[in-house]
Amino acid sequence: MVIGDKSKMQLSRAVAGNIALTFNQVGKDVPTFADAAAIADLITTSGVEYDSIIVVHNRFVSALSYEPAFVEVLNAKALAESPGFKSYEMEEDVTKDLAEFQLANAVFAALVEGHAAEQSSRRNAMDNASKNAGDMISSLQMKYNRGRQASITNELVDIITGASAL
Repeated sequence: MVIGDKSKMQLSRAVAGNIALTFNQVGKDVPTFADAAAIADLITTSGVEYDSIIVVHNRFVSALSYEPAFVEVLNAKALAESPGFKSYEMEEDVTKDLAEFQLANAVFAALVEGHAAEQSSRRNAMDNASKNAGDMISSLQMKYNRGRQASITNELVDIITGASAL
């Protein structure tokens, strides 16, 4: 299951037969938990059987970098059979709801981290573009001033040679 067009394009080249669901137009705005819950609901109701889901996303590190991160989310059956979970007595519906909430929470965290990394990347790109434009303006201003100075110097030379010829 793939969220986003870029990752869908990349993965469809390598493992096109393994993609069960794709989600587009997610992350255009600031991600909300409602978006993540809707994605988690579609995943759980899709009928695809899984033992665990590994959510892969960009993790925001700093304003200049981000790195890939992996979060494993267990299904309801694997969650109920985990050693730490067996010590609590719960109904089966609670386990199913907890597994779906865990998936929605992991998807929401991935969406938020990805959004932060994208905004940081855009800010850095705009900052670099502004610096490059400033450098280009300085360079063109220097060329213009040199050309203007050369024109003034040529006019002065013409005036002086004309005056000395008289």
